[in-house]
Order: sequence, then structure tokens, then C-alpha cells
Amino acid sequence: MVKIGRAGLNAFDPATPTRESAVPGRLEGKVVVITGTGIGMARQVALRCVAEGASVIGCDILGEDAQETLDIVRAAGGRMESLHPIDLTNEQHAHHLLEFAADTFGGVDVVHHNAMQMRLGAVEDSSLDDWQFTIDHTLLIPFLVSKHAIPHLRARGGGSMSYMGSVAGANLGTGYPGNLPLHPAYSVAKAGVIRLASYLAHELAPWNIRTNTISPGCVATPRGLNFYGAEGTADRQVVMNAQLTKRLGEPDDIASAVVYLASDEASWINGLNLAIDGGHHASGGAGTADPEDVAVYAPKMKAWSTVDHWETSGKRA
Repeated sequence: MVKIGRAGLNAFDPATPTRESAVPGRLEGKVVVITGTGIGMARQVALRCVAEGASVIGCDILGEDAQETLDIVRAAGGRMESLHPIDLTNEQHAHHLLEFAADTFGGVDVVHHNAMQMRLGAVEDSSLDDWQFTIDHTLLIPFLVSKHAIPHLRARGGGSMSYMGSVAGANLGTGYPGNLPLHPAYSVAKAGVIRLASYLAHELAPWNIRTNTISPGCVATPRGLNFYGAEGTADRQVVMNAQLTKRLGEPDDIASAVVYLASDEASWINGLNLAIDGGHHASGGAGTADPEDVAVYAPKMKAWSTVDHWETSGKRA
């Protein structure tokens, strides 16, 4: 049995308490291709997939980080190979990745699109090179990998692709907590990723190929924490103000969704954009009501409503 740690920072620590997969074998016999396995959420996705019985092909443009993930997964007892360094904005590299996966493990059943890089800057301040870099590394990559994965999924009689969207891709403000003008190209590109997945759900349905998107909020990855700051800082408060659930996401929150969508349990789920974001999307990015605002309206509520409290053994607010 493969054992994995719940590593909130994607850093595998042998001292971290491990847990066995709750339902062993959900991906038994499946070949899963994961892009961008060097750092971030995809490392935990790889660990979770092998824990469920999958054979994994990883890749990343960052060779040392990709090798570290490969070593961690193998040390945990997983079956994984990796291509690194590889630049998936190059179509030849994208094609080679899928051919390598099929040649190595006999086919491809699942693709998880995670690879992404971006550059920051308001529209007025952004260079064309920075804008194009973000579009290419956030939207072009899943297009190219999808294009070359489809024949292999069709050859297996069907399969699943999951795409990493983002709350930034939703039509909610700037896409960053507090509506900060940080990453316009990224928000535009992630909107494109979400639309690509929903479009492909229609194109690929006749071949039993499902495509879904996972749109995370603010997740505690090493890179993410550069933005979100430490607990108690002003940076972190900006993030918390935009959410209903007052904590950062963990990589395992995302990995759980990836495993589910890749499994046969999700065989009737197609074209979904699943927000895993602590309630960011549900609140419109505004978070919970400010107690001072509630107090302003309390007299109106008292005047215009009748309180109907039944006897309860529970606890009222």
C-alpha cells in the first residue's frame, strides 16, 4: 500500500503522519499524465494518484524539482516516470510527452493539466512579452497537451482530463482577493482554460472522454505563500476577507478532487467547473458580512421582521 503525507506545503516530510488511501484502488490500472509536477499542487496529486493504484507520468520545465517529486513518489512506493526538463509551450515536446506515456505504460487514461507560469503587472504596465508569456504558459500548454492526448484517450475507449482553472478565471472582479490589479493576463488565460474544458466536453463526448475543471482559490503552496503571507499579516487578511472559510486551501484539497474526477465514480460528471476555494466564488469574492455592516442594518431587521425562535438543544448565534 502506498502511503502519503498530508503536506500542506507540498514538501514531503517522512516525519509527517501518513494515512492510507481511504478507498484503495480507485485508479487501479489507469495511466495518469500530470503536467507541472515539479512544485506546487501537482506533487500531491501525483502522490494521491499512485496511492490509488495509478501509474503516473510527470513532467516539468524545472528539472531538479521534477526529479525531487519523482524520488518522493518512488520512495512512497508509487509507480512513476518523469520527463524533465520539458517545455510544453513547444508542440514537439507536448507530443513527445504523450507518446512517452503511451510507450512507457501502454496507453493514457487520465490527463491532469497543471503546468503554468505567469508574470504580474496591471494592463497599462505590462509588456507584450510578459502578457504573451503568461498566455502561452497558462492557456497554450493545456491546448497543446489536450490536442496530443485526445488520440490516446480515444484509443483506450475513453478517459478523463481535468484542467486547473482558478477563481481568477471567474467573472468576479479582478480575480484576486480585494480586487487587487495584480494579474490580468493570468485571469484572462484561466478564463480561457475553463472555457476550453467546457468546449471539449462537447467535442469529445462521443468518444466517452470527459473534461472537467477544478478552480482553486488561495492554496498554501510554496509559491502561493509568497502572495498570501504568514498568518496574522496584512497580506493574509486580504485573502481571508474574500473567503467564507477562513483558512488557506491545502494541496490535498485539490488532489482529492483530481482523484475523484479521474475515477469511475465520476463517470457521469462532464463539463463541470468545480470551485474549491473556501467559498470565494459563492461570496462573490466579498467573504462573510462585516459585523459593523450587520449592526448598521440590525434596526431595520428588527423593525421589518418577526423573530421565530423554537426551543432547541442547539446553540443560537
